Amino acid sequence: MTNLLGQSNSTTTKPTDKSFPTNIQEGSEKELDKFDGKIVAFDGTIEKIEKSRNNTPFYKLKIADDNYLWTVLMFKNKSNKIGDKVRVVGYLRPNEPNKDEKKYLDGKYMVIAFGLIDFNKSNFLFLGGAIQQKQEWIDGKIPSGE
Repeated sequence: MTNLLGQSNSTTTKPTDKSFPTNIQEGSEKELDKFDGKIVAFDGTIEKIEKSRNNTPFYKLKIADDNYLWTVLMFKNKSNKIGDKVRVVGYLRPNEPNKDEKKYLDGKYMVIAFGLIDFNKSNFLFLGGAIQQKQEWIDGKIPSGE
């Protein structure tokens, strides 16, 4: 798991069995409603990839048998493809698609992700300015919004 964090000379604490927790389990609309505007972490399988307005990936992530969340990354990711299982952390927000996004962006919510981990590919990506949130997630906490 050490490979997930990149450089070994970082002051970042090494991951443990409690690192990278999730708080979305069933993915139902009722469960998502209670996290509106808050930070969520969840597992999903990439079903579709679009390009966001910021030229970063926009993933349709299957989070339950009957539900999915569109998730836009705040960083580039060239490693993950359709069918990959990933864990993301970010802000759950109501969908507000622009003209181009209306072609595919449906559902009540979307996630603006500042972190992604792919355990199978040892891929750990995090927004550079979210150092505190990164450390909290590694320490086994759902990151705070501060």
